[in-house]
Amino acid sequence: MKIIEIKDLNFQYTRKDVAIKNISLEIEKGEFVCILGHNGSGKSTLAKLIVGLLEPKSGEIYVNNILISENTIDEVRRNVGIVFQNPDNQFVGVTVKDDIAFGLENRQIEREEMLSRIEQYANLTNMSKFMDYNPENLSGGEKQRVAIAGVLACHPEVIIFDEATSMLDPKGVREVTAMINKLKGFKTIISITHNLQEALYADRVIVMNDGEIVLNDTPENVFKEKEILLEANLDILCSMKLIKRIKEDNKLKNREEIEDLLWQLTFKK
Repeated sequence: MKIIEIKDLNFQYTRKDVAIKNISLEIEKGEFVCILGHNGSGKSTLAKLIVGLLEPKSGEIYVNNILISENTIDEVRRNVGIVFQNPDNQFVGVTVKDDIAFGLENRQIEREEMLSRIEQYANLTNMSKFMDYNPENLSGGEKQRVAIAGVLACHPEVIIFDEATSMLDPKGVREVTAMINKLKGFKTIISITHNLQEALYADRVIVMNDGEIVLNDTPENVFKEKEILLEANLDILCSMKLIKRIKEDNKLKNREEIEDLLWQLTFKK
């Protein structure tokens, strides 16, 4: 069952700055989709269009069979939550508890239900012991986990992570990536990133370049397309670099077995 359907989508910031070029795309309910692309590829613009923060020049976006428009945007946003790049720009509460509660208060959720959700999602994101902390005193990874808890508490069917790890240190990246993987199968996840390593656990990987989709397949099939990835200004996986070196070394024995093993280890879960 598709939860997002995009038809012939186009968007441009200015006459010369065309960000999205005639994209059509479907995302199934419960699917974990990773959208890869370099800066300026159009991936974050696509995320903002899906959540209704930008209006298409032409084309249609359906969420749960609802066409996004001025009349339906509030209903659509109840179905779609987004976690942005900079955790410091997402906080509105004095404490972690207040921040998780913010979206619930806006939706006028009853107090008992609100307290129950705050506790549930603080536990899920491992932030329950920080409930009375000022968000400013948290690490980057902890801040993003609070943002995720706040989004989850509103019960959206789709969660978009828009470069949610790009400003974090390695520990924060591990924390947030683990949290995203924990949600796999329970929510429809769209992860926007330029980091190929983060896409390994996705059900499907979409690669964008210059406003267009150039690859759309499983991680295993997408990461075989080295030339297209490099043309899209993306790096290739470390295992792919090793495989390339092995192929170039004519003196190495059992090259094919080593190449195959490296490829299998890359996608071991």
